[in-house]
Amino acid sequence: MSRPFRKLDPEKVIKLKRQGLSNSLIAQRLGVTQGAVYHVLRKMDITGGCDTDMVPGALARVSDNY
Repeated sequence: MSRPFRKLDPEKVIKLKRQGLSNSLIAQRLGVTQGAVYHVLRKMDITGGCDTDMVPGALARVSDNY
């Protein structure tokens, strides 16, 4: 049986990433898969250990998809 669908708040993902958490830990805290976290960060051009300062409008682009 698959997991129930959860809406993922991109703002929460960014906040946790800025705190230095790994994608795996972010996924555990938010109750989603690592892939979902990666997808949000990728949409915002934020990957792995890259700088998490967003360009204006990046959050709006991702929020439209969730």
